[in-house]
Amino acid sequence: MGARRVAIIGAGPAGLFLGRLLGLTTRATAVDVYERAAPGDTGGFGIALSEKTMRQLSAGDRVVAERIGQAARPLSGIELRLPDRRLRYDNFPVATISRASLLAVLSEQARQAGVRVHHGCDVRAADLDADVTVLADGARSTNRTARAAAFGTTVRTGLARYIWLGTDADLGDAATMFFVPTEHGPMAAHAYSCGAGPSTVVVEMDEDTWRRAGLDQPRHAGTVPGEIGPAGLALLDDVFAEQLGAPLFADRSRWSRFPVVTNRRWSDENVVLIGDAAHTAHFTVASGTSMALADALALAAALHRQDTVADSFAAYERQRRPAAARVQRLAAPSMRWWETYGRRMQLPAAQFGLHFITRTTALSYLGLRRRCPAPVDAAETAFRQAVAAESGGTPVADGATASGCAADRVAAATPPASTTGRNAVAEPFTVPGLRLPHRLVGVGGPHPAAPRWDGPRPTPAGWLEPWPCPARPAGTGWAPGTEGRLLAPGRHPLRFVARSTADPWTADETLRELAGCQRRGVHGVLLLPGAPGWWDRAVELGGRIRTELGLVVAGCVPADWSSDLCRDAAVDAWPARIHLALVSARLDLVAQWPYPASDLAAPALLDEA
Repeated sequence: MGARRVAIIGAGPAGLFLGRLLGLTTRATAVDVYERAAPGDTGGFGIALSEKTMRQLSAGDRVVAERIGQAARPLSGIELRLPDRRLRYDNFPVATISRASLLAVLSEQARQAGVRVHHGCDVRAADLDADVTVLADGARSTNRTARAAAFGTTVRTGLARYIWLGTDADLGDAATMFFVPTEHGPMAAHAYSCGAGPSTVVVEMDEDTWRRAGLDQPRHAGTVPGEIGPAGLALLDDVFAEQLGAPLFADRSRWSRFPVVTNRRWSDENVVLIGDAAHTAHFTVASGTSMALADALALAAALHRQDTVADSFAAYERQRRPAAARVQRLAAPSMRWWETYGRRMQLPAAQFGLHFITRTTALSYLGLRRRCPAPVDAAETAFRQAVAAESGGTPVADGATASGCAADRVAAATPPASTTGRNAVAEPFTVPGLRLPHRLVGVGGPHPAAPRWDGPRPTPAGWLEPWPCPARPAGTGWAPGTEGRLLAPGRHPLRFVARSTADPWTADETLRELAGCQRRGVHGVLLLPGAPGWWDRAVELGGRIRTELGLVVAGCVPADWSSDLCRDAAVDAWPARIHLALVSARLDLVAQWPYPASDLAAPALLDEA
């Protein structure tokens, strides 16, 4: 190691754990941790650590892992509490611990390893005489901001308002999500019990609800911006205390909007970023502290093994950047889901729950069925009941097919994704003026590039034709902004407009544009394939379009989707992806693109949490 003195700014989990690891592995190196807060002035409430994180901790520092395990409380599931129903999803284990307890363990262990922890020191990186300076001072790091150009820092702020609170209620062995309609608008809370210490309650709502409830009003003149006062706490007590079973309390709690931090580079000269200073992931995926601890393990190992500081930083970033990017990729749709949850609370409870539990791509459909089959069965039943109500009939019995040769061929050619019945693509689709025997439609008419396969071939129930109809065989005629019609035999055509699955940060703009299209008579949206990750973006955007605008949503799939028989439980085959998107109320129709999967950018692989 080329460093003889390491200075760490920030005595949070990342800084203290890194200091501890360096103290154990590099005895000839002096390690100092600087923290502007006073000793014991930790703030915050609870932290959740996944089983994977606990395994990594145990492999990297058995003593710290055991101490955290002794102070933590194991939770085994997730529970959603809606106005008329409770939904339980088991086999999602985490360990929860109060932030104060975690920092106490890490601080004690760091000092035992020879680390000097200096509280009440608000230092600048430029003023420190160290071979390596580590910025572990959080998402709003002033030291990182001072070097923002060198790091290539980008901070994008989420839309929802949230606040961390506490309660003495014991919430049992599940992380519990409360969704409550109020006179001001929908409010929600994430709550879970911790080890030693109060339970954590994170209240979250959209900006309009927050303002209508008067929660934007300052506590009093000169107060800390965003700090909640007695009136605001009393209002939230009225909403949640009865359900929690105990009052809420604050600890310098402030309303915030989540900062999504990314950096093009994690180091500049002898200064390196770690934890939230380097990257943030929305708290609803419970990964912030896990990423910070993993960063510490990787940076300590790199500093120990590499000969120079520059080589150490390069090795650290090579190891951690892909993993951090993956977590951020999963956290982004979760953050957007929580920003808009109120717009889908009208869904049947079981479908709302499935929409929630599949808000990221961290879990495959098969993996979800393996963990908690009962609520998945309930969502599939709710889907079929809704189909029956829309068509004025009764749900199709398991194993049966809807009337019509086309529907028979779709059902026969589609591998079942559900253990309780056939694939959702084989269910009829009904809107005023149109009834299709199943949910598969073609794009641009029959095309010679479509692949051939053995066995029954799915027959589209209709065709999405652009205006004007293109000459074949070149292309489909559909591009972003193209308008056209859904043509079905003997039925009134529906007007459609095509959209790409663009940057999710622009989704609100896309919805405003589509609302304008709706006002001039457009009935539906065709979501086109595109760059890597297009399918995940399509189902996320499709869910918002359906629930917020009520437009019919058709999502494109490859021509050979029905022959994708992947058996890897961590990677959903196309039939399972499609089934889940339909049952969870994200798509209405499946648009069969005339080209095979090999010609399209593949969806991101699923990787179970």
